[in-house]
Amino acid sequence: MSNFKSNTTGRYPPKMIYSSAEGILFQGDCLALMSQMSPDSIDLVFADPPFNLGKQYNSEAFNDTLETEAYRSWCQTWLLETVRILRPGGSLFLYHWPKWLIEMGHWLNSLPVLEYRSWIAMKMKSGFPIKNRIHPAHYGILYYTKRGDKANFNVVRSRAPVCRHCGKEIRDYGGYRGKFKKFEDEDGIPWIQIADFWEDTRPARQDKSRQLQIVELPLLIPERIILMASNPGDIVLDVFGGGGSTYHAAQMHERRWIGCDIGDVTPILQRLQTAFHLDPSESVDDIFLRCFKPEFIQLELETYMREKRIDKVKDIETLKDVKDSSQEYISKSRVLKS
Repeated sequence: MSNFKSNTTGRYPPKMIYSSAEGILFQGDCLALMSQMSPDSIDLVFADPPFNLGKQYNSEAFNDTLETEAYRSWCQTWLLETVRILRPGGSLFLYHWPKWLIEMGHWLNSLPVLEYRSWIAMKMKSGFPIKNRIHPAHYGILYYTKRGDKANFNVVRSRAPVCRHCGKEIRDYGGYRGKFKKFEDEDGIPWIQIADFWEDTRPARQDKSRQLQIVELPLLIPERIILMASNPGDIVLDVFGGGGSTYHAAQMHERRWIGCDIGDVTPILQRLQTAFHLDPSESVDDIFLRCFKPEFIQLELETYMREKRIDKVKDIETLKDVKDSSQEYISKSRVLKS
């Protein structure tokens, strides 16, 4: 996740680091980037901002200890920008912990252009007790769509949980098991429609491949969101790139993506190199051009070539301790026809 030492002051102006037919990646301030983007141009926005908990990141540009009002104001500012650039019918997903989701949800509900769709709760498997308080055990995602056009929604399914010892299904579907037969896989295990409570998510910080001071969500989370609210060819925006799982999920499922982080974007490039092999381009694909102000993207492309950033991307290595077949890199969600 990126952070927010500057707003639109230009102190951390966005620099195009990587361009390809599948996605485009910037390093810099999220507000500075979005101020250069066209209205009504993005199909889906996923945001996992810093939580303002005093976390130490890997960049001097990060400041994760703001006063409450400053943090609130900053969040509302970048959220308004995401709403501006989201197309009518597009979807906005905000990942945070409940304290701020309650407040941000109340504020987002006051924006006439947005329609509330859902609160998705995700179990924390590594939660820890806090003295004199109830044990925190979940994070959440607020899901909104922008009014003005029909929103896209696909039924997403996950494989039914099975016993790790005997391989049999764990859950009893109350006599309705037969209805899932048409969604069985080659092993006879059904794929069940996901609800608004996800028990199978886990913190990415337990992954051996995860670098310290990089906030990285499990691939499962952005994958489900992208499958649920977009179609192949749609454009996904995430301006708090972190470890790059959103871009990974988008590219895996043939969506285009635009990314940004104010910190070091090398972990993102390493992830993409490992999963897909980077294919840097000397131009910006036409589908992305309409998302930016022409003068901005033209200047960035000229600087990108002049500073030979493309050559630096070509030198990015794969992650040494992650195999393509590892659980972290496997798709675990499906959209199946009835």
